[in-house]
Amino acid sequence: MDERITNQVLGPVTGKVVQIGHADSVACVGTPPARSRYRQWVRQVAPERLIGRETELAELARFCTAPDGAPAYVWWRAAPWTGKSALMASFVLSPPEGVRVVSFFVTARSLGDDTREAFVDVVQEQLAEVLGAAKDPEARNLNAVFAEAAAHCRARGERLVLVVDGLDEDRGASSGGHSIAALLPFPENGLRVIVASRLNPDVPPDVRSDHPLRAPGIERSLAPSPAAVAAKADMERELDALLQDQEDLLGFLVAARGGLSSDDLAQLTQRRPRDVERVLNSVASRSFTRRPAHWRPRAAPAIFLLGHENLHREAVEAFGNELSRYRAAIDEWAAGYRSAGWPPDTPQFLLRGYFRLVQESGDVATLVELAGDPARHERLLDVSGGDLAAMGELDAARAALLASAEPDLVRLITLDTYRDNFRDRNKITPVRLPAVWAALGQFDHAVALAQSMTDPGSRTRALLELAGELVRAGQSERAERLADDEHEPDLRDSLLAETAVALVRRAENAAAARIAERVSADQRQRIAAIGEPDFARAGQLAGTISREDLRDRTLRELAMLAVDDLDAAVELAGAVSRDLSRDKTFAEIAQRLVEQGEVDRARALAQERGAAGVLFRLDVTAELAAATDPAEAVGARFPDVDREHTLVPVLIEFLAATGRLADIPAVLDSMTNPFARREAVIRFVPALVAAGQVEQAFRWAGRYPSSRRSALELQADAHRFVVLADALLAAGERSRARQAAERAEAMTRRPAEDPRAAAAISALSTTVVAAGDVRRAELLAPLVQSNLQGLTEIRALASLLAERGDPRVAEKLICGVEFWSAMREPVTLLARRLRAAGDRAALARIAEYVRSRLKEESSGRQFAWHDRRSAIVMLAAVGEPAEVVELVATFPEDATLGLAIEDAMADLAARGEAAAALELCEYLHERDVGQARRVLVRGLTAAGHLDQAEAVLESVEGAERERLVLAFLPELAQHDLPRALARAREVESAEDRARLLVEISAAAPPDERRRILAEAVSLDHWSVVVPALDTEELAGLLDVADRFGALYRHDAPDA
Repeated sequence: MDERITNQVLGPVTGKVVQIGHADSVACVGTPPARSRYRQWVRQVAPERLIGRETELAELARFCTAPDGAPAYVWWRAAPWTGKSALMASFVLSPPEGVRVVSFFVTARSLGDDTREAFVDVVQEQLAEVLGAAKDPEARNLNAVFAEAAAHCRARGERLVLVVDGLDEDRGASSGGHSIAALLPFPENGLRVIVASRLNPDVPPDVRSDHPLRAPGIERSLAPSPAAVAAKADMERELDALLQDQEDLLGFLVAARGGLSSDDLAQLTQRRPRDVERVLNSVASRSFTRRPAHWRPRAAPAIFLLGHENLHREAVEAFGNELSRYRAAIDEWAAGYRSAGWPPDTPQFLLRGYFRLVQESGDVATLVELAGDPARHERLLDVSGGDLAAMGELDAARAALLASAEPDLVRLITLDTYRDNFRDRNKITPVRLPAVWAALGQFDHAVALAQSMTDPGSRTRALLELAGELVRAGQSERAERLADDEHEPDLRDSLLAETAVALVRRAENAAAARIAERVSADQRQRIAAIGEPDFARAGQLAGTISREDLRDRTLRELAMLAVDDLDAAVELAGAVSRDLSRDKTFAEIAQRLVEQGEVDRARALAQERGAAGVLFRLDVTAELAAATDPAEAVGARFPDVDREHTLVPVLIEFLAATGRLADIPAVLDSMTNPFARREAVIRFVPALVAAGQVEQAFRWAGRYPSSRRSALELQADAHRFVVLADALLAAGERSRARQAAERAEAMTRRPAEDPRAAAAISALSTTVVAAGDVRRAELLAPLVQSNLQGLTEIRALASLLAERGDPRVAEKLICGVEFWSAMREPVTLLARRLRAAGDRAALARIAEYVRSRLKEESSGRQFAWHDRRSAIVMLAAVGEPAEVVELVATFPEDATLGLAIEDAMADLAARGEAAAALELCEYLHERDVGQARRVLVRGLTAAGHLDQAEAVLESVEGAERERLVLAFLPELAQHDLPRALARAREVESAEDRARLLVEISAAAPPDERRRILAEAVSLDHWSVVVPALDTEELAGLLDVADRFGALYRHDAPDA
């Protein structure tokens, strides 16, 4: 591979030059044209021909092309029906030469197109096209992206111009919220900004005082044009005609703010669909604009909105209060579909636009009901192909609840249970599943599924596999869009490269070259290397890649492509830098040779390159071939080798290759390691498909399901059906492959176990038990992670009695238990209660009981650590302070006393015995002193010994003092709530802040308590607030238990 090959291009070339394929195959690729979906919308705003605006267009052109130093902002103001939007749209579609325009038209006639969020989304997409980069979804980066895009244009001899029309229609500004105007950029790198609005709006108050929109002298007035006046007259006549003849049709379109299809309007107006179509296609249709549906635009009916912003405004004024009647009818229409469980024929408006309509109305209760409806979740999944839409609704409803004056905690928790479920189920999607759906032709679903995955590593691998599969399915443009949708630059770069590599393998070199000029230099070299048919030259190209991991990956790919030319494959594999990767490449080459029947060459290569794994498999296979009973022979011949993980895979491959499939079930049933057995099944299933035993393949793919529901095990269960689907696709069994993919996806819908889910289940279980609701307790009981039994049950009962029951019954139970040291917590609780009641006689009896048990134990055997802890804690609760110190001093220096001393300090603190408590610190290991002090501070403060607590705080400095302050805050709240809240909100960790807020909330009055707890839920998992809920809220959680139980009780699909 030392020979150097050069090439050249003669003549002028604009853009990059990419060579893919033969040395004489060169593609010159210029900058790809911007693909703006938003321009399609602008075309609907613009007139077919702009009449009488030559002067204004010339002035706009001069503004955009003026040299640096000229004003960067201009604000055109005009009265209604002046033709302002027509002028701006025409300018956007035909800007002066050298001007790149990014635009946004604010409009109230289309739901969602009058918000700050829509502005960010639309503008970011256009800026990404200008840059040839991915859309940055974060609004806070918008000004920087404008500056970068303007610099990019300047470097190309162009100027970037932003056009925003209809600033007066901004819903955020009119409602006192955050405005679009506040996001308008400060001009850098020659950027110019054109703003248009009506005459009356002031600059919104959230716009900075130094913003160029506030600069004097930037306003221009726009006089009405004759064409605009004529258009106004025409539309007003049409509006009058519609109000007279088609009042209901118009009323529903205005009330819905666009988004209704002709079928939707037929249902709402109770007309025949063809009658509605006739009206929409009549002369009056000039008053309407069509748009494709958001989801499934090719199959779903188009949606309609009014044809002009002023037409919408005048229609709203014409209907007045009557518009509420249409809105109520839309609500009733939606309620019908909701009560039917959101059936398959649910209109898209009700799944998208209606939620936004409710959101804008401020009806938080309905918003929460929609977002928390599991039947709606399933319909959104079916229509959109993924969970992002449902998750977006949950986030919006959650934000609305948190922003409300009195947040409903039960509803907030309900939403969070569903958010947890979506997070879990999208975490365990098998990496290969989206690509399988693409191979089945379900492209939208494949993309939505991959984009919904929540584990970053799995999502990346799934997207990369999907990109290649889309190209193989003839969907290269969709694969490119998949890359463009990603905001992370490295991932976008990798996805574009994967698309190009797949195109190269299909010999679509021109398309590959066009994409190659959009990727990084390293990825471009990888694409060229894969496309080079001469392996020596390909190796040279791969060697120029600077990133070691990408270089090694490319060399490995090339080595596997060159297996038929073994010398070339070995040379390419030998160029891999990293030892582990190089060894793996040689092993894969040898294994490929085995699969091709070239066993001798495989053995020679394995011996030469030290591929021990391949040599071992060859030795095992040889023994199996010589044996009468392979299953018996393998264990006897290799007694020291792990049978299930190492030998069985080779045995199953051998039995499958020799047509002895009937012997494999016995091998699988004899296995005891569940993980090894599931891996063995993965090798068995494709062999069954290849043998035409499809039903048996389905049965075995579902055998041996996981006993637990960890994410790893649930993913492994689903993966077996993905393997089955791939095997069925290879066999041409597409309908059965779809069934296998559906089974795999159904398995991913089962929530996985994790600590947060366990905490939620435990919290809900506690709730239903406390309520005495047997039915709901039965629903959740099987899901609880640990069962109470023996001493644990007794201790819980004793604690309950000690705290709230008859003290005499509690004392009798505590003193009657054989394992006395297990009663540490009940003794502490009872002692505090007795001391508060002044029952010194009972305290003395329990103290004497503890002393007697101590005497018995110390004379009979050495104390166990838990006995020491119990003894110290019990004496601290019922004995004398000095007695506790004396007891601690009697234990050996290496005794484990940390937890015991901490518990004792808590009781001494409750008694105000700070000096004795601090004396106990001398017996602690240095690492335990800090925690013990925190226990002391918390106990002193809770008991009202604030001076002593402050003295302990003042005795330390630095980080330890801060930790003591945090221990101090929950108790401080009982005395100074505002101060405690202020200090808690300064804590950096969100989880710690949430925990502190929950503890502090106990000191707050009811309304403020709910707000504090809602803030805690917004910071951490909802189960953090369950211990702080009151009786009414706990009762409301019973409904959550039903929903949560239903989610977590889904039976696995039948095997």
